[in-house]
Amino acid sequence: MNNNYIEFKKKRELGDILTDTFAFLRNNGKTLLSVLMKTSGIPFVLLILASAFYTHISTSFLDPVRLSNNEVTNMGMFAIALFTMFTTLLIFYGLLCGTVLHFIKAYIDNKGRVDVNTVTQGVKQDFGKIIGLGFLSGLITGVGFLLCFIPGIYLYVPMSLVFSILVFRKTSISDAINDSFLLIKNEWWITFATLLVLGILIGVISAVFSIPAIIYSFTKGLALASETSMNDASSSIDWVFILLNTISSAAKYLLYIITSVATAFIYYNLNERKHATGALEQIDSLGKSE
Repeated sequence: MNNNYIEFKKKRELGDILTDTFAFLRNNGKTLLSVLMKTSGIPFVLLILASAFYTHISTSFLDPVRLSNNEVTNMGMFAIALFTMFTTLLIFYGLLCGTVLHFIKAYIDNKGRVDVNTVTQGVKQDFGKIIGLGFLSGLITGVGFLLCFIPGIYLYVPMSLVFSILVFRKTSISDAINDSFLLIKNEWWITFATLLVLGILIGVISAVFSIPAIIYSFTKGLALASETSMNDASSSIDWVFILLNTISSAAKYLLYIITSVATAFIYYNLNERKHATGALEQIDSLGKSE
Protein backbone atom coordinates (compact mmCIF):
# COMPACT_ATOMS: atom_id res chain seq x y z
CA MET A 1 0.00 0.00 0.00
CA ASN A 2 1.14 3.55 -0.78
CA ASN A 3 2.31 5.32 2.39
CA ASN A 4 0.37 8.42 1.35
CA TYR A 5 -2.78 6.44 0.60
CA ILE A 6 -6.01 8.29 1.37
CA GLU A 7 -9.06 6.16 2.17
CA PHE A 8 -12.07 7.28 0.15
CA LYS A 9 -14.62 4.88 1.60
CA LYS A 10 -15.31 6.52 4.93
CA LYS A 11 -17.52 9.19 6.51
CA ARG A 12 -16.23 12.74 6.35
CA GLU A 13 -17.29 16.16 7.53
CA LEU A 14 -17.26 19.15 5.19
CA GLY A 15 -13.79 20.32 6.25
CA ASP A 16 -12.36 16.82 5.88
CA ILE A 17 -13.64 16.57 2.31
CA LEU A 18 -11.92 19.80 1.31
CA THR A 19 -8.71 18.94 3.14
CA ASP A 20 -8.48 15.44 1.67
CA THR A 21 -9.30 16.75 -1.82
CA PHE A 22 -6.22 18.96 -1.85
CA ALA A 23 -4.14 16.30 -0.09
CA PHE A 24 -5.04 13.80 -2.82
CA LEU A 25 -4.13 16.30 -5.55
CA ARG A 26 -0.88 17.18 -3.82
CA ASN A 27 0.15 13.51 -3.64
CA ASN A 28 -1.12 12.41 -7.05
CA GLY A 29 -1.40 15.59 -9.11
CA LYS A 30 1.64 14.98 -11.30
CA THR A 31 0.54 11.48 -12.31
CA LEU A 32 -3.05 12.59 -12.80
CA LEU A 33 -2.02 15.49 -15.05
CA SER A 34 0.11 13.17 -17.19
CA VAL A 35 -2.92 10.92 -17.72
CA LEU A 36 -5.15 13.91 -18.45
CA MET A 37 -2.73 15.10 -21.13
CA LYS A 38 -3.21 11.76 -22.92
CA THR A 39 -7.00 11.62 -22.61
CA SER A 40 -8.01 15.30 -22.64
CA GLY A 41 -5.08 17.23 -24.17
CA ILE A 42 -6.48 17.66 -27.68
CA PRO A 43 -10.05 18.51 -26.54
CA PHE A 44 -8.53 21.04 -24.12
CA VAL A 45 -6.65 22.81 -26.94
CA LEU A 46 -9.81 22.81 -29.08
CA LEU A 47 -11.79 24.25 -26.16
CA ILE A 48 -9.26 27.06 -25.70
CA LEU A 49 -9.48 27.92 -29.41
CA ALA A 50 -13.28 27.82 -29.25
CA SER A 51 -13.23 30.07 -26.19
CA ALA A 52 -10.99 32.61 -27.96
CA PHE A 53 -13.26 32.53 -31.01
CA TYR A 54 -16.33 33.07 -28.84
CA THR A 55 -14.72 36.03 -27.05
CA HIS A 56 -13.76 37.58 -30.40
CA ILE A 57 -17.24 37.17 -31.87
CA SER A 58 -18.89 38.49 -28.69
CA THR A 59 -17.12 41.84 -29.07
CA SER A 60 -19.30 42.66 -32.07
CA PHE A 61 -22.27 42.95 -29.74
CA LEU A 62 -20.52 45.83 -27.97
CA ASP A 63 -20.35 47.81 -31.21
CA PRO A 64 -23.82 49.06 -32.19
CA VAL A 65 -22.63 50.17 -35.65
CA ARG A 66 -21.17 46.78 -36.59
CA LEU A 67 -24.15 45.00 -35.07
CA SER A 68 -26.74 47.00 -37.04
CA ASN A 69 -24.86 46.75 -40.36
CA ASN A 70 -24.33 42.98 -40.19
CA GLU A 71 -27.01 41.83 -37.78
CA VAL A 72 -27.85 38.53 -39.48
CA THR A 73 -24.20 37.62 -40.06
CA ASN A 74 -23.20 38.55 -36.53
CA MET A 75 -26.04 36.55 -34.99
CA GLY A 76 -25.16 33.54 -37.12
CA MET A 77 -21.47 33.72 -36.19
CA PHE A 78 -22.39 34.15 -32.54
CA ALA A 79 -24.59 31.04 -32.68
CA ILE A 80 -21.77 29.05 -34.31
CA ALA A 81 -19.24 30.28 -31.72
CA LEU A 82 -21.58 29.46 -28.84
CA PHE A 83 -22.38 25.99 -30.20
CA THR A 84 -18.70 25.25 -30.84
CA MET A 85 -17.67 26.29 -27.35
CA PHE A 86 -20.52 24.33 -25.74
CA THR A 87 -19.70 21.18 -27.73
CA THR A 88 -15.96 21.29 -27.02
CA LEU A 89 -16.64 22.07 -23.36
CA LEU A 90 -18.97 19.08 -23.07
CA ILE A 91 -16.40 16.76 -24.64
CA PHE A 92 -13.53 18.13 -22.58
CA TYR A 93 -15.47 17.99 -19.31
CA GLY A 94 -16.62 14.45 -20.04
CA LEU A 95 -13.07 13.27 -20.71
CA LEU A 96 -11.63 15.17 -17.74
CA CYS A 97 -14.30 13.97 -15.32
CA GLY A 98 -14.11 10.41 -16.61
CA THR A 99 -10.33 10.39 -16.35
CA VAL A 100 -10.29 11.76 -12.79
CA LEU A 101 -12.94 9.31 -11.59
CA HIS A 102 -11.36 6.29 -13.29
CA PHE A 103 -8.02 7.39 -11.84
CA ILE A 104 -9.59 7.43 -8.36
CA LYS A 105 -11.24 4.06 -9.01
CA ALA A 106 -7.88 2.53 -9.95
CA TYR A 107 -6.31 4.27 -6.95
CA ILE A 108 -8.86 2.67 -4.61
CA ASP A 109 -8.72 -0.78 -6.21
CA ASN A 110 -4.92 -0.94 -5.92
CA LYS A 111 -4.54 0.91 -2.60
CA GLY A 112 -2.77 3.92 -4.04
CA ARG A 113 -1.04 2.41 -7.05
CA VAL A 114 -2.53 3.52 -10.36
CA ASP A 115 -2.19 1.63 -13.64
CA VAL A 116 -2.40 4.29 -16.37
CA ASN A 117 -3.53 1.80 -19.03
CA THR A 118 -6.45 0.73 -16.84
CA VAL A 119 -7.50 4.37 -16.48
CA THR A 120 -7.34 5.15 -20.20
CA GLN A 121 -9.24 1.98 -21.09
CA GLY A 122 -11.95 2.81 -18.58
CA VAL A 123 -12.30 6.33 -20.02
CA LYS A 124 -12.63 4.95 -23.55
CA GLN A 125 -15.30 2.46 -22.49
CA ASP A 126 -17.39 5.01 -20.59
CA PHE A 127 -16.81 8.04 -22.83
CA GLY A 128 -20.13 7.79 -24.67
CA LYS A 129 -22.11 7.29 -21.47
CA ILE A 130 -20.31 10.17 -19.73
CA ILE A 131 -21.02 12.57 -22.62
CA GLY A 132 -24.65 11.47 -22.75
CA LEU A 133 -25.00 11.77 -18.99
CA GLY A 134 -23.35 15.20 -19.06
CA PHE A 135 -25.84 16.44 -21.66
CA LEU A 136 -28.86 14.92 -19.90
CA SER A 137 -27.91 16.06 -16.38
CA GLY A 138 -27.13 19.54 -17.72
CA LEU A 139 -30.51 19.62 -19.45
CA ILE A 140 -32.31 18.55 -16.27
CA THR A 141 -30.55 21.20 -14.18
CA GLY A 142 -31.06 23.86 -16.87
CA VAL A 143 -34.80 23.18 -17.09
CA GLY A 144 -34.96 23.41 -13.31
CA PHE A 145 -33.36 26.86 -13.36
CA LEU A 146 -35.65 27.98 -16.20
CA LEU A 147 -38.81 26.90 -14.38
CA CYS A 148 -37.74 28.52 -11.15
CA PHE A 149 -34.39 29.20 -9.52
CA ILE A 150 -35.03 27.02 -6.45
CA PRO A 151 -35.80 23.77 -8.39
CA GLY A 152 -32.59 24.35 -10.33
CA ILE A 153 -30.57 24.52 -7.10
CA TYR A 154 -32.30 21.41 -5.77
CA LEU A 155 -31.60 19.42 -8.95
CA TYR A 156 -27.98 20.58 -9.14
CA VAL A 157 -27.09 18.68 -5.96
CA PRO A 158 -27.98 15.14 -7.15
CA MET A 159 -26.80 15.89 -10.70
CA SER A 160 -23.33 16.72 -9.35
CA LEU A 161 -22.99 13.09 -8.21
CA VAL A 162 -24.20 11.25 -11.29
CA PHE A 163 -20.74 10.85 -12.85
CA SER A 164 -19.32 9.28 -9.69
CA ILE A 165 -22.24 6.85 -9.55
CA LEU A 166 -21.80 5.95 -13.23
CA VAL A 167 -18.07 5.19 -12.86
CA PHE A 168 -17.86 3.71 -9.37
CA ARG A 169 -21.03 1.61 -9.58
CA LYS A 170 -20.78 0.86 -13.33
CA THR A 171 -24.43 1.76 -13.87
CA SER A 172 -26.41 2.92 -16.86
CA ILE A 173 -27.23 6.59 -17.47
CA SER A 174 -30.79 6.24 -16.18
CA ASP A 175 -29.71 4.30 -13.09
CA ALA A 176 -27.04 6.90 -12.32
CA ILE A 177 -29.67 9.65 -12.31
CA ASN A 178 -32.16 7.61 -10.26
CA ASP A 179 -29.52 6.55 -7.74
CA SER A 180 -28.35 10.15 -7.29
CA PHE A 181 -31.74 11.13 -5.85
CA LEU A 182 -31.72 8.11 -3.53
CA LEU A 183 -28.19 8.95 -2.40
CA ILE A 184 -29.00 12.52 -1.33
CA LYS A 185 -32.24 11.58 0.41
CA ASN A 186 -32.09 13.06 3.93
CA GLU A 187 -28.58 14.32 3.11
CA TRP A 188 -29.43 17.14 0.70
CA TRP A 189 -28.55 20.06 2.99
CA ILE A 190 -25.09 18.84 4.00
CA THR A 191 -24.33 17.98 0.37
CA PHE A 192 -25.51 21.40 -0.76
CA ALA A 193 -23.41 23.10 1.92
CA THR A 194 -20.32 21.18 0.83
CA LEU A 195 -20.88 22.04 -2.84
CA LEU A 196 -21.54 25.68 -1.93
CA VAL A 197 -18.29 26.04 0.02
CA LEU A 198 -16.44 24.25 -2.78
CA GLY A 199 -18.04 26.56 -5.36
CA ILE A 200 -17.04 29.68 -3.41
CA LEU A 201 -13.48 28.40 -3.10
CA ILE A 202 -13.26 27.62 -6.82
CA GLY A 203 -14.81 31.02 -7.59
CA VAL A 204 -12.16 32.84 -5.57
CA ILE A 205 -9.36 30.95 -7.32
CA SER A 206 -10.98 31.65 -10.71
CA ALA A 207 -11.22 35.35 -9.92
CA VAL A 208 -7.47 35.50 -9.33
CA PHE A 209 -6.82 34.27 -12.87
CA SER A 210 -9.22 36.91 -14.25
CA ILE A 211 -7.30 39.83 -12.72
CA PRO A 212 -4.80 40.39 -15.61
CA ALA A 213 -7.60 40.67 -18.20
CA ILE A 214 -9.63 42.96 -15.95
CA ILE A 215 -6.67 45.23 -15.24
CA TYR A 216 -5.75 45.44 -18.93
CA SER A 217 -9.31 46.22 -20.01
CA PHE A 218 -9.74 48.83 -17.26
CA THR A 219 -6.39 50.50 -18.02
CA LYS A 220 -7.03 50.67 -21.75
CA GLY A 221 -10.56 51.91 -21.15
CA LEU A 222 -9.24 54.83 -19.08
CA ALA A 223 -6.74 55.67 -21.81
CA LEU A 224 -9.40 55.61 -24.51
CA ALA A 225 -11.79 57.67 -22.40
CA SER A 226 -9.59 60.72 -22.96
CA GLU A 227 -9.65 60.30 -26.74
CA THR A 228 -12.43 61.86 -28.77
CA SER A 229 -12.32 58.95 -31.20
CA MET A 230 -13.74 56.52 -28.64
CA ASN A 231 -17.36 55.85 -29.57
CA ASP A 232 -18.01 52.27 -28.47
CA ALA A 233 -17.14 49.86 -25.66
CA SER A 234 -15.51 47.38 -28.03
CA SER A 235 -12.56 49.74 -28.49
CA SER A 236 -11.14 48.52 -25.19
CA ILE A 237 -11.18 44.91 -26.39
CA ASP A 238 -8.33 43.80 -28.63
CA TRP A 239 -6.24 40.68 -29.22
CA VAL A 240 -4.28 41.24 -26.01
CA PHE A 241 -7.50 41.20 -24.01
CA ILE A 242 -8.70 38.11 -25.88
CA LEU A 243 -5.38 36.37 -25.15
CA LEU A 244 -5.50 37.25 -21.45
CA ASN A 245 -9.15 36.23 -21.24
CA THR A 246 -8.40 32.93 -22.98
CA ILE A 247 -5.57 32.17 -20.54
CA SER A 248 -7.96 32.95 -17.68
CA SER A 249 -10.56 30.59 -19.18
CA ALA A 250 -7.96 27.83 -19.58
CA ALA A 251 -7.06 28.07 -15.90
CA LYS A 252 -10.74 27.96 -14.94
CA TYR A 253 -11.32 24.84 -17.04
CA LEU A 254 -8.44 23.09 -15.28
CA LEU A 255 -10.10 23.82 -11.94
CA TYR A 256 -12.69 21.20 -12.91
CA ILE A 257 -10.07 18.72 -11.70
CA ILE A 258 -10.58 19.94 -8.12
CA THR A 259 -14.36 19.71 -8.48
CA SER A 260 -14.19 16.16 -9.85
CA VAL A 261 -12.00 14.92 -6.99
CA ALA A 262 -14.17 16.65 -4.39
CA THR A 263 -17.40 15.13 -5.76
CA ALA A 264 -15.79 11.68 -5.53
CA PHE A 265 -15.15 12.29 -1.82
CA ILE A 266 -18.73 13.58 -1.44
CA TYR A 267 -20.08 10.46 -3.16
CA TYR A 268 -18.16 8.05 -0.92
CA ASN A 269 -19.12 10.05 2.17
CA LEU A 270 -22.82 9.75 1.32
CA ASN A 271 -22.49 6.13 0.22
CA GLU A 272 -20.79 5.27 3.51
CA ARG A 273 -23.54 6.98 5.51
CA LYS A 274 -26.19 5.07 3.56
CA HIS A 275 -24.61 1.66 3.09
CA ALA A 276 -21.38 1.52 5.17
CA THR A 277 -19.69 -0.43 2.37
CA GLY A 278 -16.22 0.72 3.38
CA ALA A 279 -16.67 -0.39 6.98
CA LEU A 280 -18.01 -3.77 5.83
CA GLU A 281 -15.04 -4.25 3.49
CA GLN A 282 -12.61 -3.48 6.31
CA ILE A 283 -14.33 -5.99 8.59
CA ASP A 284 -14.27 -8.58 5.83
CA SER A 285 -10.57 -7.99 5.14
CA LEU A 286 -9.79 -8.36 8.84
CA GLY A 287 -11.65 -11.65 8.93
CA LYS A 288 -9.69 -12.99 5.96
CA SER A 289 -6.35 -11.94 7.44
CA GLU A 290 -6.91 -13.90 10.65
